[in-house]
Amino acid sequence: MPGIGTERDGAVGTLIIDNPTRRNAMTADMYSAVPAAIEELLAEPELRVIVLRGAGQEAFGAGSDISEFPTRRLGDKAPSYDNAEHAAWEALAAIPIPVLAAIHGPCMGGGIAMALHCDIRIAADDATFAVPPARLGLAYPQDALYRLIELVGPARAKLLLYSARVFDAAQAERMGLVQEVVAKADLEDHVSTVATQIARLAPLTHRATKLSVNSFRDASLESAAAEARSACYDSADFREGVQAFLDKRHAAFHGH
Repeated sequence: MPGIGTERDGAVGTLIIDNPTRRNAMTADMYSAVPAAIEELLAEPELRVIVLRGAGQEAFGAGSDISEFPTRRLGDKAPSYDNAEHAAWEALAAIPIPVLAAIHGPCMGGGIAMALHCDIRIAADDATFAVPPARLGLAYPQDALYRLIELVGPARAKLLLYSARVFDAAQAERMGLVQEVVAKADLEDHVSTVATQIARLAPLTHRATKLSVNSFRDASLESAAAEARSACYDSADFREGVQAFLDKRHAAFHGH
């Protein structure tokens, strides 16, 4: 049964796009399930990082499930579908801790949109990328387009959308769509290592960083970003970090 799964291993949570028989294409119900799945993970107070990945070994996400479009995305049903899609992306973007996308195999259309709303994208060398709305006569949603432009620039965004071409992982890295490419056999271990490294560092710093970077896109976040930066200097974690440096040991951060 297609769905959105969750797993947790210590400070690292995983959000799973689970529809492997259709290369992890997102159904309308799957989009609707994303906010609750994220809320479930964030209910764990010790969570420090979330990884988004596709189930199985074939694909990260082949996009939205086009077989549903005749009954769920045409005519007066389109707004409901689009609202579910946007709510899923907004829930991903609003996660207050670092979010990594671990991408293997096809990452297309709606799958790219899911990855765009993460903080960092790490791809296996078998990953492929395409933004194919022009094959369907759709317009790519504005919020996903804006994030695409931020990563690859206006001209490359137009190339992706005008051509609907499939790009490989190396090309995606060169254009800035993904930040790292590793061998497929190493993807799981590499992402786990990166997530664990992040989880061991200061969560208040990560919160301040995320809000500060995102405030360049959304000026309404600047006040929260300033408060988060100030909270770092008033924190027990800052004192612990300084003392650990002086003691030449690893700091034990607790997020306060």
